[in-house]
Amino acid sequence: MEVALVHVRSDGKQQSVTLKGGRLVFGRQDDCQIRIPSAQISRHHCEVVSGASGVRIRDLGSSNGTYVNGRKVEDAELDAGDVIAIGSLLFVVRIDGNPATIDPEQLSQRVRSASSAAAAPTAATVGEGTASDDSSVDFDFDFSDEDEDDQPAL
Repeated sequence: MEVALVHVRSDGKQQSVTLKGGRLVFGRQDDCQIRIPSAQISRHHCEVVSGASGVRIRDLGSSNGTYVNGRKVEDAELDAGDVIAIGSLLFVVRIDGNPATIDPEQLSQRVRSASSAAAAPTAATVGEGTASDDSSVDFDFDFSDEDEDDQPAL
């Protein structure tokens, strides 16, 4: 099973990262594989674990929560096309090439609708283009096993 997370920015640009099995941690801390320098993101925000049994996401006690399809989750199984919201960042789960394409406008509408239905105030602002929207923030992928980290200090 080939799993990728596609970061969809508010300007429509997309960046994909392939998960190679195991554990992928999102957060601000230097030891995170996906390092996101944003105040909305906890030091160790959440983790995505992929393997033969499927793909799961688990919140690591973050302050602002982790959302899948507009619903706050502690631990959830992920399917192709699921939308992960971490702070104001959106990621689409792509499994074995599905979904093949991602329409950023439809994605934004889908997240807003799901957020409104779930009445999740933190997720309701995702993708709305507000002044505090940092969905176009650049973040670092660190897949090395080396102890040295050349990431800038936050």
